[in-house]
Amino acid sequence: MKKLLFLAVALVMVATGANAQTKAVNDAVKAVNKAKAESENPKKAGASATWVKLANAYIACYDAPANGLLAGSPKFQIDMVLKGQPALSSEQVEKGGKMLEAVTYVDKVLYFDETGALQAWVVTKNVIENTLQLAFEAASKAVELDAKNAQAKPLGEIFSGLKQRHFDAAMFHNALGNYAESSVEFESAMNVAAHPFVGEVDSTLAYYSGVTATMAGDHKRAIKFYDYCQSINFEQKGEVAAALAEEHKALGDTVKCKEILTAGFAKFPTNQSILVALINVYRESNEDPAKVLEVLKVAQNNEPNNASLFYAEGDVYKNLGQLEDAIAAFKKAGEIDVNYIFAPYSEGATYYDLAIKIDEKAQAEMDDEKYMALKEQVDQALLNAIAPFEKAFEIGGKNPDFKDVQVVCAEYLKNIFFRFRDKEASFQEKYDKYNQFAADNKAN
Repeated sequence: MKKLLFLAVALVMVATGANAQTKAVNDAVKAVNKAKAESENPKKAGASATWVKLANAYIACYDAPANGLLAGSPKFQIDMVLKGQPALSSEQVEKGGKMLEAVTYVDKVLYFDETGALQAWVVTKNVIENTLQLAFEAASKAVELDAKNAQAKPLGEIFSGLKQRHFDAAMFHNALGNYAESSVEFESAMNVAAHPFVGEVDSTLAYYSGVTATMAGDHKRAIKFYDYCQSINFEQKGEVAAALAEEHKALGDTVKCKEILTAGFAKFPTNQSILVALINVYRESNEDPAKVLEVLKVAQNNEPNNASLFYAEGDVYKNLGQLEDAIAAFKKAGEIDVNYIFAPYSEGATYYDLAIKIDEKAQAEMDDEKYMALKEQVDQALLNAIAPFEKAFEIGGKNPDFKDVQVVCAEYLKNIFFRFRDKEASFQEKYDKYNQFAADNKAN
């Protein structure tokens, strides 16, 4: 009997909570119906203000289920906001690569992180579907009728609000791993911005639409947005070209992939995404990846004083495992521009990599004489790395933008000088210098 009584009480609580929850929604729906009726009234349908009212009513209806919710709010605060709306269930779920607590209500699911902070929510029950699209259409009608711009201010607020709501929804879906939905919402935000009343070309939203389409595995959709980004010269220093090429590759079009990468590489020769993708596509198609160098040579002939082109050549050689050729190219880049920090840094790092490569060979050598010869080569490669690393360290000290590179150089140098600290007194002093610098700047 007690169990049945408990069940009855629980059902009453759920029903009460549902009614409490739907009051705000019901009020919003009533406002929509009233505004819609006015828009269908011949005497009022010709007034821009009528459609502004309808657009705002639709927006309020969209907001109603989540009124008062704020991302980042602690759970106890959310419980206060949703007082009278009982949770129907709670479970741990993996969303977007993270474990979250999913709390289900009558018309929505809220997601909390391990600290109890609200991360995202999804409305699962809408009395009126596509409210934001309906609001957009109503606002568009208002613009059409507003010949004297009397409604310019409220319309500006409506379009701004629509864009923000679509953006927020996109970010929530992205956080939850719902990438297809996220892409759609980013596109909707972009379309709101592109409305003639606003006249904004939001390249970032176009790019996000493509990125989330990529994450959703929708290659054709991703291509549409990356193509658009390139058409408006939003290239993200070559990242758009790299992403676009990968989408064509995923669809099996390696010819188009190479075409895009080759053009992108000529324009952005130091972009690592393009470089690695270009080498990989040549390898995977059983063609010589060194053909990338042919593209570079043409660019170098056109711009012989462009240090970045020779730096890119070094990167190609390094990716191909031709470390000595890479070192020569990095040296050339450093000669062309003595302040191009990445040239000496990469030269030093490649010498260091060469030392590791030789050391691995030495560890597998069983002949003592050959082993010692290889160890000497290791030492020489490390000693050769000192000068370029110190040059890069010096350049970094003159430009705060390169502080991170300077710290990495100090880490390399302290390791090298520690190895040779007994070789001569100055090496111990330099170890102390770079060790102290690395320690002082570790947090940075």
